[in-house]
Amino acid sequence: MTVEVAFLLVLLVVPLFYLVGTLGRLQAGAYAVTAAAREAGRTFATAEDLDSATARADAAANLALGAHGFAPEDAAVHLGCGAGTCLSPGSTVIVDAELAVPLPLVPDFMRSAVPTTITLTAQHVEPVDAFREGR
Repeated sequence: MTVEVAFLLVLLVVPLFYLVGTLGRLQAGAYAVTAAAREAGRTFATAEDLDSATARADAAANLALGAHGFAPEDAAVHLGCGAGTCLSPGSTVIVDAELAVPLPLVPDFMRSAVPTTITLTAQHVEPVDAFREGR
């Protein structure tokens, strides 16, 4: 009886731990990509000029990704401007972020049979202040 219980315990607990770890990593990725898109949009919309806006947005996205344990190389952040000129009062900034989250503990011989990464995306639309000084 004890051997069967020990065998069943291992058989059930190991996949459960893997599932919890994988879901936790995906949840961290979801938070990271959402925060990266939001912070990139906010810093872009509050920049003084277009030259510094992109660098500020990239720095903010990288900080958000790093805070959640992801490298900037795993993500891509694309910035676009909505209707009107970029950073003109009342316009919008559209940020699309994409993050590839690697699945943990996938052995090398299974990499061709199962997906090893899951791509998460987020989009954020940030309005530019309607009362900011036009540039």
